[in-house]
Amino acid sequence: MAPLFYDHLLIKTQIIELINQKQEPENQKGKAIQLVDDIIYEDIIASILEKLDSHKHAAFLSQVQDRPYDPELISYLKEHIGPDIEDNIRREADKVVKKILKDLQ
Repeated sequence: MAPLFYDHLLIKTQIIELINQKQEPENQKGKAIQLVDDIIYEDIIASILEKLDSHKHAAFLSQVQDRPYDPELISYLKEHIGPDIEDNIRREADKVVKKILKDLQ
């Protein structure tokens, strides 16, 4: 998956290492990593939308769709949710990563 605006807030190294240790074909490992990225993405976006005023959802989602890599999305979220949004995203990402690790083991 291409870089996303929140990538600097999550660590999924353990998941990737665990997947790469599996005795599976490389294309299956790639699909598993893509699935992990999708799960993390959906969870983080859902978490953000819970905190963001509903009338701002469409604008935010449009920006994410057009520029998913843009670090200015964090600035947008800080302005519309609060300055602690990075901590919130980090906590949510950590929670999802731990659940995925548990499911993979």
